[in-house]
Amino acid sequence: MVKMYGGIDPYTKKQIDITKRGFKTKTEAKAFYAQKQAEMLQLNENDNQNLTFEQFYHSFYEDFLLTCNLEKSTLGKIKGIFKNHILPFYGDLKLKNISYQDTLRSFEVWKQKKLKKPSKVAIELNKCLEQAADNDYIPKNPVKLDGLRSWEKKEERKRVNAQGDKLFYTLDEIDLFIQKLKTTDDISKIASFLLLVNLGLRKGELLALQWQDIDFQNKKIHIHQAVGTDEFNKPYIKATKNFLERTLDIDEETFQALLKWQELQAKQLKWQSLEHQGDKQFIFPNNKNTFYTNSKLNTWLKKFQIQHGLKLVSIHGLRHSCATRIYYQTNDVKFIQHFLGHTDITTTIDTYIHCIPELSSLLVKRFNRTA
Repeated sequence: MVKMYGGIDPYTKKQIDITKRGFKTKTEAKAFYAQKQAEMLQLNENDNQNLTFEQFYHSFYEDFLLTCNLEKSTLGKIKGIFKNHILPFYGDLKLKNISYQDTLRSFEVWKQKKLKKPSKVAIELNKCLEQAADNDYIPKNPVKLDGLRSWEKKEERKRVNAQGDKLFYTLDEIDLFIQKLKTTDDISKIASFLLLVNLGLRKGELLALQWQDIDFQNKKIHIHQAVGTDEFNKPYIKATKNFLERTLDIDEETFQALLKWQELQAKQLKWQSLEHQGDKQFIFPNNKNTFYTNSKLNTWLKKFQIQHGLKLVSIHGLRHSCATRIYYQTNDVKFIQHFLGHTDITTTIDTYIHCIPELSSLLVKRFNRTA
């Protein structure tokens, strides 16, 4: 069976789906698909004049995205950006008539929606219209990102100043957080949140951990995969961000928590009549013993912080907190880069400079020495 997008009905304004069954071979089905796609793309000049942004997106750009070898989670995010932000504004506009002024108006709409990063939406729009220009659907790409990026940087600085130290825990606050954490009777939560705050794991990396990733003999952890969601919001196991694996030493308190949880988990699975998967058993599974994908960790953390009068720092904020503590222990930004799994040291600096005031002056001194 072949099912494909067939354009927009000019009268009903509804999407047309082309469906055909009964092909004897996959090759025959692919040939039909290619023929129909060619028919849609071979528009005469008059059709091109009337081609809407939505028609171009569905008949050309969606297929182009599939050729880019994107991670399923990345492809899902991009399609979500088009569905939720770009198509509602640009969908009915004639592709050839989209102007620089249209882009400015859309930027304002996205700002008013209070998106933290409207430039992420604009970047995807820019890539789409760049392909339209490269394939002669439009004479040139009208998008200019510089003004939006400049505004966004100013807004980010305002946000950081307004939030102050709410983004992360200070050294004393980390100690208090861990102290309160150890008073709970949930060893799986103790182990998971110690991994987050002591080793700076991303949430997806934590949820993808299997017991084979823990080297108990040498007290090391190997981080090489993460949980992601595809374009249909279905979870799957993927590589770590930027495909960068790392092996870290496990501190003693986290190591002991993992040991206790490993023993208790085996008993719990037996009580629940669930099969233990051996080395490939997920360390923090859901109640069906597959990888944990929902937001229960976020809910538990917020409830825990309120209960103990702690500052409301997010799960990713615990990663920031970990980086801050490591810097004060080592004064080594390069080590933090490896510890957190960043491919570029500028990512480490740009992300955590608001947490570490001394880092800003240190960078200025280094720059002055090399200037």
